[in-house]
Amino acid sequence: MLSLGALALAGAIGLCWLLFSLTDDQPWVEPPAAAEPKQAYHAKQLAKRTLRLIQRQHPDRLEVSHTELQSLSRLLARAYPIYSRFNPTPDGLWVSASVRLPDNPFGKFLSLQLQLPVSPNQLRLTDLQLGQLQLPDSWTQRLLPSLVKLVLGQQQGQLLLDLARLEQIQNDQLQLRIQPPVEPERQLSRLLERLRGFDDDLGFEPAWVAKYYDELLLLGQGLEPRKWVSLNYFLAPLMRSVQQQAPDGEQHLHARSAILALSLYQGSFRFEQLTGPVLSEPQRRQRPHYRTLLRGRIDLRQHFVYSAAIQVLADAGSSYAIGEFKELLDSVAGGSGFSFADLAADRAGTLFAMRVSRDPQQAAELLTRLDQPLRESDLMISIDRLPEGLTEAEFQQRYGDINSEAYRRMTEQIDQRLLALRLYRDSQQQ
Repeated sequence: MLSLGALALAGAIGLCWLLFSLTDDQPWVEPPAAAEPKQAYHAKQLAKRTLRLIQRQHPDRLEVSHTELQSLSRLLARAYPIYSRFNPTPDGLWVSASVRLPDNPFGKFLSLQLQLPVSPNQLRLTDLQLGQLQLPDSWTQRLLPSLVKLVLGQQQGQLLLDLARLEQIQNDQLQLRIQPPVEPERQLSRLLERLRGFDDDLGFEPAWVAKYYDELLLLGQGLEPRKWVSLNYFLAPLMRSVQQQAPDGEQHLHARSAILALSLYQGSFRFEQLTGPVLSEPQRRQRPHYRTLLRGRIDLRQHFVYSAAIQVLADAGSSYAIGEFKELLDSVAGGSGFSFADLAADRAGTLFAMRVSRDPQQAAELLTRLDQPLRESDLMISIDRLPEGLTEAEFQQRYGDINSEAYRRMTEQIDQRLLALRLYRDSQQQ
């Protein structure tokens, strides 16, 4: 009879073999080139059409082009280390993807390939290959629904499995049949909440978010409804409250909740789709004071607030990418044009959140600087010389794309100017 030690050794060897079989040092799909404005536009339009259909009360068809799929994959690759490629055929859609893994002794990438066959009546996956392992179709068909339901729960897993069917592919055009869930907004919110539930540490405390939101409501009630104020009117006392109320070593944790409260107050209640329910119905019924500006503009205030909240909920790379693609969307004909001023506000919001919500020592240092009156020039650089309103053609002529040397020089200049502001500069520079 084998000893327990021998069994453990055999299991460890088997696990190592499996991991070596699944991973590789080279990706099957190479990182894509930088996304261009048109591609960002295509991805946004696809997302809008999909959400619009999901919110309807009856099934409908969604047309998706190969170009839109590739555009979406480029945007995802900009924010996350996932590289994908789509190849539509009359019989189905072939999907290849490579995911960059954290440092490990086995391999740098996990790659897969599968086919989504045309199948109007059910969701099917065939020809699934993970690394060097080829899985039988019978395994895939049995395991997929069970795995989805195990991870997401019976109800939410079934919702995802029933959501779409691939009806046909013709001339690189996919036709999907969308089956909207009952009460779509409620069901999708539950799905997001389920996904958030896999992380035991939210990074913020919902009760603190509600508490700091109450403080913002009180500040707004002290203003005449038609009075215009600077974002500093709300931000400075909010952060002073964090400094005074949070115990030593926990100020950065309270700052996360305060920033999310600010995003709900000065941004949109829709941020609760990311945070989960944090506000009470009486809080939602009170109208925020939206006549708030940053450098004399509403849009810059929104860029700052949204980017600060995104930084709390994601890593710096993702939040920067979101800001960049928002600006690329605006550069398409019909938009307001690419704006380095908006991008500067995005990066200022991200930098503020990084300074005040990541590290206890950095947070305490920044909050101490609020002992002096906070001016807009402490928070955000001047926008007088930043190019704005660039059309797609003008952007490409002057900067190429967001990986070009010219674009990097501009963003580096913006970052250097931000880091020189009193609120953000290092202690040695003070």
